[in-house]
Amino acid sequence: MKVVIRSRRAPALLFFLLAGVVSAETSGIAGAVDAKGLARRISQEKGRVVLVNFWATWCAPCRDEFPDLSRLQRKYGARGLRVLGVSTDLGSQMPAVEKLLADLKPSFPNYRKTTGGDDGQFIDAVDPSWGGELPFSVLYARDGKKARVLSGQHTFQQYEQEILKLLK
Repeated sequence: MKVVIRSRRAPALLFFLLAGVVSAETSGIAGAVDAKGLARRISQEKGRVVLVNFWATWCAPCRDEFPDLSRLQRKYGARGLRVLGVSTDLGSQMPAVEKLLADLKPSFPNYRKTTGGDDGQFIDAVDPSWGGELPFSVLYARDGKKARVLSGQHTFQQYEQEILKLLK
């Protein structure tokens, strides 16, 4: 492939484009989502069972669940499961989020809750019964409708039991 540069600005543009590609490939975060963005992301998975897990780096039970969530994605992804993670860490904590994701290497995409805005509105949009505790997971059926809310830490077997009901 031949690249022809016809502008004095082109080298700078090329640098920033390539830097963006490199950072996107090395980042563990797939993007930022607010309540509407999360709803759109879930709707993109219509036809799949979706497990959305809300977590934070400071939450030990959240970190403990990651291997089980990855295992669920690997085991049931081909049957129609999609696990999505959402970090609720503050924007200033993104280096810790990136480090955690680099260390744990989850087999599912992770997003971060958009910084700013009303956390109460975000929580209510996810589920009115959510009190903000972590970990917190919401399971959606193939039709995109909320099927189950799972508050607190759960085992692989507990998640699996709920997921299998929806994968049938």
